[in-house]
Amino acid sequence: MTRVPGDLYIKYDSGDDGSDVIPQGAAFWASPSIWLTDTGGNSLPHAITGVDNWVHVQVDSMSTDPRSGVKVQTWVCDYTPGYIGPDSARPSSGGANGRTATVATAVTKSAPGTVHVTWRPTTADLINGPNADTGHLCVGANVYVETLPTPEGARLSGGKLDVINNRHHGWKNITVIRNAGRRTPFAFRLANPGAEPDDFVVRAWELDRETAMGRVEQEHLLMTAFVDLVDGEPEPPPVPAACQQEPRERTWLAQGGRLVLRGLPEATPLRPAEHPAHVELRTVNGRDQSVGLTIRPGELVPVVFVMGCEGEPGEVHAFDIVQQTRDDLVLGGARLIVVDVPEWHCC
Repeated sequence: MTRVPGDLYIKYDSGDDGSDVIPQGAAFWASPSIWLTDTGGNSLPHAITGVDNWVHVQVDSMSTDPRSGVKVQTWVCDYTPGYIGPDSARPSSGGANGRTATVATAVTKSAPGTVHVTWRPTTADLINGPNADTGHLCVGANVYVETLPTPEGARLSGGKLDVINNRHHGWKNITVIRNAGRRTPFAFRLANPGAEPDDFVVRAWELDRETAMGRVEQEHLLMTAFVDLVDGEPEPPPVPAACQQEPRERTWLAQGGRLVLRGLPEATPLRPAEHPAHVELRTVNGRDQSVGLTIRPGELVPVVFVMGCEGEPGEVHAFDIVQQTRDDLVLGGARLIVVDVPEWHCC
């Protein structure tokens, strides 16, 4: 595909400097520039139904020239790896048109801008949630400018996002779950973005120790109710949702401290797992770390990811689950973070 030029971009990882080329094999579905809060500014690891959720998107620029009137569209999509964007958006998040907000300030290389969009999930959005009132977070974003002298990017009302070739697009899909010493299943569904039946491959693998406890991964761990930060500064007060410039956990972690499991008699630090887990994908076609699927347009094919490992409390595993075509074109993916806890752990 043709790469789309421009100065504005949404980071695909914490070290992203806006280069037009995202490295081959990079996980572009774990953007640090997209996050979710409640109305009070408290970070949400999962969407909550029946109330306003706030979707936040930070926009960066490679130029020192200020850009005014920068707009961001957001969509919340309903399954794990497959494509995201207008054609897979939930009705609750505005359907194909998404929800749009304008950055209140000019955006430059030294001054990113952030938009805040409200979204009220419904019970129809309960997909892969760990509880009865939550659903997994899978958000796409598109940044553009319509004003002269030179429009940048374009508003979307159909199709899918192409993060690799269009830096105006961003994708966030990270889920954190607990593993209590038994095989942990995680179910999702895959779709076909084309107009004809096609063959796809879904793969899953465990990430290295450094990535398992990377910056964005630590932020998501701290967003969960069963993780705490100790030996650092006191927890900062929430910033109102409409004023946030970064997740509160990012601010807190930058001040030092270490992550621990909440609710244990002794402080149990979170750390990368010592031993790799057994990973298995289960579909109607078989069980393996890589399986093939034939999917018809409009069909949602169920897949179950299963992890097995007898780890010690506080050990962290991280996995990427990816859907690609038979010729190795990656359509998208999800990052799953699993924390080992005791069987009786209930925090």
